[in-house]
Amino acid sequence: MSRNKVLMIMIDGVSADYFEAHRHRLPYLSRLAEGGCQVKRMKSPIPATSMPGRASILSGLTADRHGIFGNRIFQDGCFAPADSEDMRVPSIATLASSAGLDVACIGHALIRPDDVSIYVPPCWLRGPSFIKVSASRETSSLLRIKDPLQRLSGVPLPSLEMKTSTETNHFAEYLMGDQLIIGAVASLLRSTAAPPDLILAEINVTDTAQHLFGHESDQAHFAMAFADSLVGLCLDSLRQRQDDSEYTLAILSDHGHGAISKTIYIDRVIPEWVSDAEGSTLHVIVKSGAERDEVERRLTKFGAEPWNGSHLPPELRGYMATFVAPPGYDFGNAPGDTPEDMLVGDSRYQSTHGFRPGTAADDRFCLFSGRQIPNRVIEEADAESFAPTVSALLDLPLAQFFTRPLFAV
Repeated sequence: MSRNKVLMIMIDGVSADYFEAHRHRLPYLSRLAEGGCQVKRMKSPIPATSMPGRASILSGLTADRHGIFGNRIFQDGCFAPADSEDMRVPSIATLASSAGLDVACIGHALIRPDDVSIYVPPCWLRGPSFIKVSASRETSSLLRIKDPLQRLSGVPLPSLEMKTSTETNHFAEYLMGDQLIIGAVASLLRSTAAPPDLILAEINVTDTAQHLFGHESDQAHFAMAFADSLVGLCLDSLRQRQDDSEYTLAILSDHGHGAISKTIYIDRVIPEWVSDAEGSTLHVIVKSGAERDEVERRLTKFGAEPWNGSHLPPELRGYMATFVAPPGYDFGNAPGDTPEDMLVGDSRYQSTHGFRPGTAADDRFCLFSGRQIPNRVIEEADAESFAPTVSALLDLPLAQFFTRPLFAV
């Protein structure tokens, strides 16, 4: 009998509440949940934003250990995009590769190209907003496709060139990128060659649609249904296989989503301090207790709340302060045409995440489906429980993890 394999798909920004309320729109995911193991509410790490969510998924550890405490982390005096080189602990891909497994990263973030047999970068990984630019200006390995055996030969893959700037076209770019990414996954699943032991992929348009158009907007509903249909494409590809390869599907989101309407303009309220907004969470560099107190005084005027730094790596806690916005608010910079005396204004987004820890909107959906998976519903699980579960499915060592798998394999 062949070794069990895992297809892991991260669908960006699908909250537990959305999945529960709109399962009728998601027939493939709903069927998988009904026949497998569903976690109704998987908690998000702190903060509940994209890179911390992915790092938790891949490592099974909290941000103070894996080091990815935000989409952007503080390095060399400024906040810079977090990438796979910033992961302080091995990822699932590292563990699997070290055990001799064949691993394919098809558009998943925070995976080191050296840890996989096939590497396709995320379709959103483009430009200075996401990639650190080296002094040599050489192309980052994170932008290069790796496929030495040409298993994706002839398969169309996303372009890394940003071609449009309007919100509608931005939304369309993500639709096309996701279709190409999952199309490549489906091609691997249908291939007559031996399939990878672990495939990691992302679907991202769901998050984009909610940010731009609203949590339960028509566009968000469409994006969710589109993501569900891409899962259906993978299921159809698995049915077409002619060998006995047995895949378990592990599908979840990196964080939830919730409606907002207002933004606290941090470049107006605390212009003297280096800071970085993570949705409704804010990190601020403070050099003394007096500075920390002053930043807190200014932000709490707008309902923001100081939060403890337990999610931060220990060496940062002395000079980084964390704040969470009040309900319905996020943090950001003022648009260029904003009157100088305005400190709060309408948010550029209709929905976001990274709320006060414990906020239900940040909870996300998670499911496992396959021959080894028990048919059960788990009401709630910690963010760190996903990685040890996948590792157990692949028969990998569990020594790195502090949380047990969700079920016995």
